[in-house]
Amino acid sequence: MRLALLGTGILGNAIAERILTQGHSLTVYNRTLSKTKNLAEKGAIVVETASEGISQAEGVLVVLSDASAVEEVILSGGENFLEGKTIFQMSTISSMESINLQKKVYQLGGEYLECPVLGSRKEALAGELLVMVGATQEKFDKWQSTLRILSKEPKRIGKVGKAAALKLALNHLIAVHAVGFSLSLGMVQKNEIDVEIFMEILRKSALYAPMYDKKLDNWIKQSYSNPNFPAKHLLKDVELVLREAKEKDMTTEVIAAIQSIYKKAIEKGFAEKDYSAVFEVIK
Repeated sequence: MRLALLGTGILGNAIAERILTQGHSLTVYNRTLSKTKNLAEKGAIVVETASEGISQAEGVLVVLSDASAVEEVILSGGENFLEGKTIFQMSTISSMESINLQKKVYQLGGEYLECPVLGSRKEALAGELLVMVGATQEKFDKWQSTLRILSKEPKRIGKVGKAAALKLALNHLIAVHAVGFSLSLGMVQKNEIDVEIFMEILRKSALYAPMYDKKLDNWIKQSYSNPNFPAKHLLKDVELVLREAKEKDMTTEVIAAIQSIYKKAIEKGFAEKDYSAVFEVIK
């Protein structure tokens, strides 16, 4: 099957590399052409417009920053523009945004699966992303071989909207863990307690999360370059979580506070840095 990928940011670029290393042909599009150079060198066909990329493929993977960007690239054609095409919507968007996108894709003659993922560049390159799928069982079964390029065990969550909501629930934990650990680490440092003693006890407890060690070097060295998940993108996701919680009549004080903290991180110049830079606000 001919594949196209729209959006070659940190995650999209790694997904494209994975597809190419598995022997599949791939057409790629990104608004910033320079971000596709490494993929062209690996054999990808680079196009200058999203519509050109879509026209050359049967399966179109979309890995963009938000729902408006997704709409801009996949709804750019006229009647029957997406006929014979299947959109794999992999961006982190809200459940209602995904449901609305599905309707618009259908109106243009296409098929739609929401396929948000958990994991970043390392997992994408290894084909070990956690892929959550919102689709009918029939469509999920139909596209298993494509999904397994990226994941050892793609999981169907339910109908469209369910996987998008689950992805937000999981990304909420990224923000919560980062803020919570930043406060704890700050307390340890300000009380002049050995950080390794703190970590030794934490690792043996039920409180431990692998993220803490994954990002520990960032926090200790206060270095947040080469992000696998920039702070600005996590803020966007936090705001989606806040909206989702309000719509479901849930308590929002905690997530609203986390939103405020990440806004401060952006204001301090950490938008393009790793989300662990929130430590600079907390401490």
